[in-house]
Amino acid sequence: MPPTHASALSAPPVLRRRHALALLGAAAFALRAAPARAAATVEKTVKLAPGLYELAVSTTTDLVHVASTGPRGADSARILGLDLRTLEVRSTIELGADTVFGLGVNDTTGTLFGTGTRSGRLVAIDLRSGQVKARIGEGEGAHLRHVVVDEARNRAFVSVFGYRDKPSAIWVVDTAANTLAHVITEGLEGGISGLAYDPAGDRLFAGALGPNEVVEVSLARRAGVRRFASGGEGLINVEYHAASGRLFCANQKSGQLTVLDAASGTLVKAVETGAGALGITLSPDGALAYVANRGAGTVSLVETGSLTVRASLETGTHPNTVAVDPRSGLAYVSNKAKAGPRPAPGQAPVPPPEDPRGDTVSLIRA
Repeated sequence: MPPTHASALSAPPVLRRRHALALLGAAAFALRAAPARAAATVEKTVKLAPGLYELAVSTTTDLVHVASTGPRGADSARILGLDLRTLEVRSTIELGADTVFGLGVNDTTGTLFGTGTRSGRLVAIDLRSGQVKARIGEGEGAHLRHVVVDEARNRAFVSVFGYRDKPSAIWVVDTAANTLAHVITEGLEGGISGLAYDPAGDRLFAGALGPNEVVEVSLARRAGVRRFASGGEGLINVEYHAASGRLFCANQKSGQLTVLDAASGTLVKAVETGAGALGITLSPDGALAYVANRGAGTVSLVETGSLTVRASLETGTHPNTVAVDPRSGLAYVSNKAKAGPRPAPGQAPVPPPEDPRGDTVSLIRA
């Protein structure tokens, strides 16, 4: 058997000219055939009513609903239902003095829930008739903030931001009977703001604003069972991404989206999004996190895989909340307006400054 030379083992194969041209042609075809991803754009922005806050998409009405508190000092709160493509007003639910700020939808029962921060009541509204079905609460003066709906088990979870001598709490609401099932207070110190629900673990993740911590809440034990740092300052809202087991946290003071491993509580990455990072919503496929940056006037689209900012889009004066249609993937942003000075006791309300970019809703196509 003849000896084997090392050079014979290391020499690369020689491509004939015809084969090389064929490979180059195939590569060029593949590049031409690969569809280019369209840039995210703000397709439309419309000016609506004074005092816009949160919004929510409903498949019951096929509308995006947005809460309006009305002008300061007037009992003219309402919820507007907007066309998902044109943003034209298709329905109006008049609430008068029953002002709501946060919104959540149970499309299984056709019910819209609104947090009455001033009244200390969760308002349940029949979406088909526009009538208030129930006002749910406990005692007086609860500072309600955020509502998250569990359609599968007919429940809603409401955060109560503790202040002065009132403790922070989470209400668990029976949305079949529209009654308060129980109140969780154990382990919830620090001012509870936003909530995220994990159905598989039957648990909540809550943002504690004071200490900038995420609290894991066991619904079975009815208590906060674990705490870990958010990785930023001014923690407001949280979202849970079940596929990756990660938490996405909006930190208003530091202007960051922080990403945490939910199992260990460790920081994966802090992503700079913009001043006043406030609202956060995941796309239906979990590929994007939409972050409303209140101070910057932008909404950042963060890719949850690479944890990089795909785009930051200018939407309005103070972007507040983002809601996404689970069917089309279109995103909707409520933009608050500049506020006027608060009147002194006994004085008439001061009209706010003109703000054409405030009290608007924007439509984003990603």
